Amino acid sequence: MPTPAVFVFIQQGCGACHDYMPKFERARFRHPNVTVGVYDLASNDARIQHFAETLGVRATPTTIVQTSGGTHHRHVGSLPMAQIEQLLGQAK
Repeated sequence: MPTPAVFVFIQQGCGACHDYMPKFERARFRHPNVTVGVYDLASNDARIQHFAETLGVRATPTTIVQTSGGTHHRHVGSLPMAQIEQLLGQAK
């Protein structure tokens, strides 16, 4: 059974990422029990690139919620705070 988690893919120099991450971090602080991974696609780390390809990430920011049932919910682009809170709540 997969562990519930939220994966956020960003990229240095991405304006939408710059807008999104401060909001995401504020919301994340209110959900301390949610496992979160933040991955910079500008990194040369082949593991990050492979993980992003496996999940079909093609744009940044992309947020993927993995539930305990193995379901993935994908959201592309910067989101308002209410939607971020909702995403973090789905990671169960």
